[in-house]
Amino acid sequence: MSGQRAFMIRLRRTSRLEAYLDVYDVAAETGVHPEFIRRLVRLGLLDPVEAREDERLLFEVSAVPLVRKIIRLRRDLGLNYAGIGVVLELMERIESLEAKIRELEGDLFE
Repeated sequence: MSGQRAFMIRLRRTSRLEAYLDVYDVAAETGVHPEFIRRLVRLGLLDPVEAREDERLLFEVSAVPLVRKIIRLRRDLGLNYAGIGVVLELMERIESLEAKIRELEGDLFE
């Protein structure tokens, strides 16, 4: 695993028996301040799965690589947050189209 570091996370369990991370866990795993995570939520770049009454935000484990991607886009490409939103949306659409292509190719060869 060159270039990537392994990380350990503490998972929180909700009443639905799904594992989530709170804002502090996501911040710790990505090396940013918890307020930065809250800012990403306010900007619409990161969606919590649940916002509790005590204002605790809970995230899926996939939030960690997403936050890292946002940090890289900002740091390496100098994109502003609006640009990051566009890039993330386009990347998601590309992944969806590639999955559809693989599905169609699979249908051709069956």
